[in-house]
Amino acid sequence: MIHPDSFYSKNDYATPHQSLSMWNSIRKNLRLPSKFVLMTDRRSFVFGMAASLLLMFSAVGVYTTVRSAVEYGQPPEIKLDQAYQSAIREFEKVALQTTKVNQSNLTQELLLTRKEQLHMLETAINELRKETNSHDLSEMKRARLRHLYGLKLKLLQEMVEQGEIEL
Repeated sequence: MIHPDSFYSKNDYATPHQSLSMWNSIRKNLRLPSKFVLMTDRRSFVFGMAASLLLMFSAVGVYTTVRSAVEYGQPPEIKLDQAYQSAIREFEKVALQTTKVNQSNLTQELLLTRKEQLHMLETAINELRKETNSHDLSEMKRARLRHLYGLKLKLLQEMVEQGEIEL
């Protein structure tokens, strides 16, 4: 059997100078990896970005399709109720911002009373909504809700007619 110590002789080992020049030559001939990894992987990066954009647009398309299908499937009573809500909410927002405060015939107390009345009507509407879910189609509850909406619109109309809200 060959003994590891006798495999190489002392003359077979490289001198420190030879070893250094050999490693320098190896380093020169080796190609180091590029510092710009993005440049070598440009194709996969572009494909990944394109795939993510397609997934995003697909998700948005599915979301809008499902949402419109749900809205289309609602009964007309619920659509009408939602229209009342959004119209009154928007009108009330704009109307209360343009309320005249410094009019001679309008006092702070009247303005506060009007706002309190609007708040009480809104509270009553919200309580009625909490009692029933939004898909409840009973005629009595819808009539009560229409009555509350009518009172709120009547109050806002009075404020417009008396000049409390400037249009």
